[in-house]
Amino acid sequence: MRRATLDNRPVPGFCGFFFVLGCLFLCMSFLSCGGKEVYAFGWFDERGSRLAFSGSVTGSDVGHFFRDGETARYTLVTPANLQEGYAVRLSFSASSGGIEFQVRCGDEKGRASVALCSIPSQGRFSFVVPFSAQNALRWIEVKVLKIPRQSSGGRGGTAAQTVADQGALEPTLSIQEIRFVSAMRGMRRENEGLEVSPHFSFEMKDGRGHYEIRSPFEGLSQGVKESMQLDVVLDGQADIATLFWGDRKLTYRHPGQRSALVFPSSLFASVPDRITLEVSDALRVERFCLVQTAPSTELASIDPGLLVYHTPLGDKPYYLARWDLRPEVLLFLFKDYATQDRYLKRLAFFVEKIGFVGRLAQDSEIADLHGWNAHDYRPEDLARFFDAAEVQKFPLSAEERDLEQTLIKAGVIVQSGARISAGKGAIVSIAQESPAYLQYRFLAHELSHALFFTDSRYRDLVLSLYQKLTDDERWFIIRYFRWMHYNVDSSYLMANEMQAYLVQQPLKDLETYFSNTLGERLAADHPELEDAIHEYMQRHLSALVATAQQLSSYLQASYGFEPGRLYRVR
Repeated sequence: MRRATLDNRPVPGFCGFFFVLGCLFLCMSFLSCGGKEVYAFGWFDERGSRLAFSGSVTGSDVGHFFRDGETARYTLVTPANLQEGYAVRLSFSASSGGIEFQVRCGDEKGRASVALCSIPSQGRFSFVVPFSAQNALRWIEVKVLKIPRQSSGGRGGTAAQTVADQGALEPTLSIQEIRFVSAMRGMRRENEGLEVSPHFSFEMKDGRGHYEIRSPFEGLSQGVKESMQLDVVLDGQADIATLFWGDRKLTYRHPGQRSALVFPSSLFASVPDRITLEVSDALRVERFCLVQTAPSTELASIDPGLLVYHTPLGDKPYYLARWDLRPEVLLFLFKDYATQDRYLKRLAFFVEKIGFVGRLAQDSEIADLHGWNAHDYRPEDLARFFDAAEVQKFPLSAEERDLEQTLIKAGVIVQSGARISAGKGAIVSIAQESPAYLQYRFLAHELSHALFFTDSRYRDLVLSLYQKLTDDERWFIIRYFRWMHYNVDSSYLMANEMQAYLVQQPLKDLETYFSNTLGERLAADHPELEDAIHEYMQRHLSALVATAQQLSSYLQASYGFEPGRLYRVR
């Protein structure tokens, strides 16, 4: 097994990053606050204010380290109480690799947490050390464990040579600053340097880079845990990355170049003992870290595939987020079909159902009729629905009023006085009651509608392809959607539904899905059409396959998507 640097290039003899945190409870006397104040580098609080502190080393060597065994302690004039979830970040510059040192953070009671740090190569490195003691932080101590021997006259010589050469050499390790920062666990490249926490480790296994965050939520309160999110940023050619949230496996389709992904910890029911990322040499990992998000009224922007992993909603009617690649699209995850119906069923009949289009149906009219198991709507139709309700003084349900206010707040519809007009974006919804495989299928279908609503180039392509089909080639589409109670008089709706059915499954499954699943479903209810359906599949299904291939090419080129998977995580 070979170890490697964090850009996945093997380095002979390098033992890998390690940064192990332990806690020692020791009684010790403190350095007097009367020591000389340090100005060679700064110590800053979480607001960026400079803190006064003294050092055990004075003169030109403050903050610099030359040889094994050197120790320096830095003591705050006024002990600092760190906010919950905050940590201490120490930034260093190194003129060579192979440096190992120890960082100790002590409180007023003499208790100290200890971190062992390793620097593999020259450059700038920062180490984020948690400090969870109940008492205020008083001091930080850095002790060098190993510095490679330097050339002639270097620190590897005799004691006499060491003293004689004191001013002749550049320091091998230097502190750049100390700063209090919000919780970060893992690694990230920042400002041409590398930042790591005690929980992070990396190694090469079987030609793949393994990045791991151990005990990722250890020592954090429940409130802080729920506010954490995993940031993943990759750079390189298109490839598959594998993420393990504990034992749960997720695959991520990196579309190429630079891509970013966010995993809110609140989505997952389990608190894992570790989080692991596995990538090939084709990918460079820029970020793999848990960070604390600031309190915000803004919705999270996530990959839609993560909705399937959401913990059971329980008493909450739905979870709401934005689509990370198209933030104007709202993603609703309802806890069950009944709840989804209370929010969206009347809207579905108003927008799409034959005999109900443009009309606000009473509950008694549609109570025994099926709505949809998943939904999608554009701002224009949402605005018409709520504006009609306002004009007609129609008694919408509490859930529908909640939806209206949510859409206004998100900018999908706009309220001006008593009138409602279209804003920007779209909404899609699925329900947790659907089994996972159906949630993925519904997502692919509904997300394609969202693209049709929000991506004008995709919409123009779909409408053009639909118009190019002959009446014979469109026959099955119109006949099937009439059976589904869609408003088949709208060519806009028919084109939109056609593209969704064409890209909701992989291309290789398209012919079987249309000829067997859809064809047999229609023939079972209309046996008089069985021969016509069979003839259509023999003569005209190829036209739909060709249409799907053109849609696939656009999705791949524009988003890195492929039919059946209009999301990046599964």
